[in-house]
Amino acid sequence: MVAQADDVDAGAPGKKKGRRKARVGGGGGGATSPEPFEVDDTITLTDADRRLEWRGDAVALPPRTIDMAGGDEGRPLDDGEIQGGIARGSGPVIGCIKDATAGAALAAEVTLQLLVGADGRVSKVRVRAPSWLHEHGLLACARRAARSMSFPGTGMATVVTAPYHLE
Repeated sequence: MVAQADDVDAGAPGKKKGRRKARVGGGGGGATSPEPFEVDDTITLTDADRRLEWRGDAVALPPRTIDMAGGDEGRPLDDGEIQGGIARGSGPVIGCIKDATAGAALAAEVTLQLLVGADGRVSKVRVRAPSWLHEHGLLACARRAARSMSFPGTGMATVVTAPYHLE
């Protein structure tokens, strides 16, 4: 008898192939748990694909000048302002992370560093993520998403770090 594709060995359980659900979330600020997304178990990632690396702009505070004669009105963002800005703007960033997985089963922490200007707008973005995500468009997408985030203008630049967990 010739074995057919439909024949099943009753003595050994078959390996389940196909897709399963994964989640991405984070950024703090009380964000709700996002919907799971499909993972293609047929994609095999290498150690190089999983290696974390920074890509993007150099994020650092600009040199600050102090006017000894006048009052210094600027201040950095406080924790509540940071959390609020991240919570309001995390949806598009999470979408970027989901899209960049390209169906791969990947667990990692993705970190965004943002330079928020004195006016409350994000001017520079740096992303730490697995190489796989960078190679699938994460940096460009996350840069666009982060630049749409809004923070209060405080008259002083602030470096903000936002972690996102991919499970």
